[in-house]
Amino acid sequence: MATILTYLQQNKDTSFTDLPLNELDILIINEIGYLDFSKFLTDRFDLKGEIKLYHLWEDYQKRQKNQAVSYDFLLTKERIELFRLMLSGKRFVDLCLEFYVNDISAEFEKQFSAMVFKLPQMDYKQLVFRGTDDSMIGWKEDFKLTYMREIPAHRSAIVYLTEILNELSGPVIISGHSKGGNLAVYASTYVKAELQKKIAAVYMFDAPGLQASVLQSQGYQAIREKVHVLRPQEAIVGVMLDIDAEVKIIASSSFGIGQHKTTNWQADLARDCLLPAKEGPTDLSVNLEKTFKKWTGELSSQELKRLFDTLFDTIITSGISSLNDLSLDTASGRKLANAVASFRSIDSSKKVLLLKSARLFFLAFVGHTRLAAWEKPRLPLPDFLQHTEKD
Repeated sequence: MATILTYLQQNKDTSFTDLPLNELDILIINEIGYLDFSKFLTDRFDLKGEIKLYHLWEDYQKRQKNQAVSYDFLLTKERIELFRLMLSGKRFVDLCLEFYVNDISAEFEKQFSAMVFKLPQMDYKQLVFRGTDDSMIGWKEDFKLTYMREIPAHRSAIVYLTEILNELSGPVIISGHSKGGNLAVYASTYVKAELQKKIAAVYMFDAPGLQASVLQSQGYQAIREKVHVLRPQEAIVGVMLDIDAEVKIIASSSFGIGQHKTTNWQADLARDCLLPAKEGPTDLSVNLEKTFKKWTGELSSQELKRLFDTLFDTIITSGISSLNDLSLDTASGRKLANAVASFRSIDSSKKVLLLKSARLFFLAFVGHTRLAAWEKPRLPLPDFLQHTEKD
């Protein structure tokens, strides 16, 4: 099955004159925005200025020679290969990075990162908002979207976008995957009207939507026709909240939370675009969307806050600080199961809804992570998580 990696392997030496920039190129540039470029730096480079990525990669390879790459949630094998392919051909050899920001604050429960990529030969500029990292703090901030009109990263995104659009001449593409896509649309909504004119398009790649009040705002309506929403068939993150722009459903080679990775999305090499799925969203995605709507429709902001504070704070205090902590051992499974079981202590008339929502959320995420490799008897699920929906 063809992916953006396949596309790049075939077209890394094809000029933009022979093959015009398309949504696969935009997704590729967005995807490398997940790389922590501070790890590539030496004293030769300064992230405050413009950096030609070919020189950065060349320097990194010399230092990395004969050393094994230490992969993590952001520095994945697929992203390194994507980066290598980009800079080993003529198409992206002149790609530059500028205005790189990476601001993570546990105190304020904020994870914010953004940057600008440039292709000087065609005066192309793409501002990328990075999505969530592997930290539970980052994921907790994501779920604040369901009960907070503005999270800390939103304010940072507006300030950043305002500064960059004032600095750059238009047009500029704005993009983001996961929470990054939400930040892209939110910030584009709240910059001044004269700056919105510089925005050529906004791409949301499997990203949470917006609160109803934001969708109804004059700022959003001014950019609505510029918003492109792309998500996989089994979207989990992308079905949070609402978006009233047209949604393009993409085929994926994976399932569950694995479909959130854009390197698993299928590409149509004949048309140089992402491959539309033959069918609509899966039952899992539809059920999760209904669950999110129940949360936001039937629970108050305080109840939602209590729900996610209980879930994430209990997970974090149990010793699980990142997704990478979900290792293949019974002890980790018991920690997570006990954390979810803490919902029993919630004293609320909405307890049944909370428990059913927790069950669906738990099975959706845990069922498609490394925990899925366990045999069922080895994973000590709380009793309520094993009940059917009719219970």
